[in-house]
Amino acid sequence: MSAAAVLAVFLMAATGTSAQEPVKERIADVVAPAPTPTPAQVAANGDGKMVGQAVCATCHEEKTAAFAKTFHGRKSLSNAKLANACESCHGAGGAHVDGGGDIAKITNPKKLDATAAAELCLTCHKDKALTMWKTGAHAANNVSCLNCHNIHEGEGRQSLTRGKTDTCLQCHKKQKADMQLASHHPVREGKMTCVSCHNPHGGIDGNLKADSSQELCAKCHSEKVGPFASEHPPVSDSCMNCHKPHGSSNERLMKQPIQMLCMGCHRRAHGSATFSTAQATALKRDRCIDCHHDIHGSNQHIEFAQ
Repeated sequence: MSAAAVLAVFLMAATGTSAQEPVKERIADVVAPAPTPTPAQVAANGDGKMVGQAVCATCHEEKTAAFAKTFHGRKSLSNAKLANACESCHGAGGAHVDGGGDIAKITNPKKLDATAAAELCLTCHKDKALTMWKTGAHAANNVSCLNCHNIHEGEGRQSLTRGKTDTCLQCHKKQKADMQLASHHPVREGKMTCVSCHNPHGGIDGNLKADSSQELCAKCHSEKVGPFASEHPPVSDSCMNCHKPHGSSNERLMKQPIQMLCMGCHRRAHGSATFSTAQATALKRDRCIDCHHDIHGSNQHIEFAQ
């Protein structure tokens, strides 16, 4: 006798059912019992009775169909954290169903405040990139996870509401405008994104992916950082003393034209106590870096000349 037949006989003896009843359904009930709700789900949604995704789909067919195509939906087939599918985030649906769809008896993450929404997401998302969420500018300004992520219809592994860059730029309008200027990092060309430099989930000094702007910039511009025998103090202090990272109307992301930028500190250049109009006009014809080539620092010349 096969194992399935033995199990069928056991079920009939234990439950008093007949052989005509669908045996496969009864076997499935024994082999795959309903998942046990977490304490948080019980507290949020009454009795904690789980109903399963199929029951949710009877009313929310479009949502469940869209969810099945997303990263979270696909992962729910293999990841224990998402084994409850809809109820992994919305909590146990028993009280909601028994109440005829009473919205007060189910968790709707979109209606949670930013802190509560983050706590819900962080019950599963505990990777390194998220450990500094509470220290970041987004958390401090009550930005919710769901302002950037759409679990039912989001794009890619991050379930973003838009693409990586466009998701950020829907709020950061000033940076979006700067990126349209003549000198800019190749973000709009698609060679890098906002998250090349920033960790949207937290961090210090503008959510940078480094402890300082110098350390961050050095990941790509290591030749500008040194250490050098002759250091240029503004450079060793911060790249942002001279550059605007998101875009500038001046060359090389400079805050001002190079002559004016240098004159901000070097007001007595070449022995002059002050700059006359004639001297300023002369400076416009030649850039300081035409002579002072190694402006970030030099191992050969104290005045950064080659």
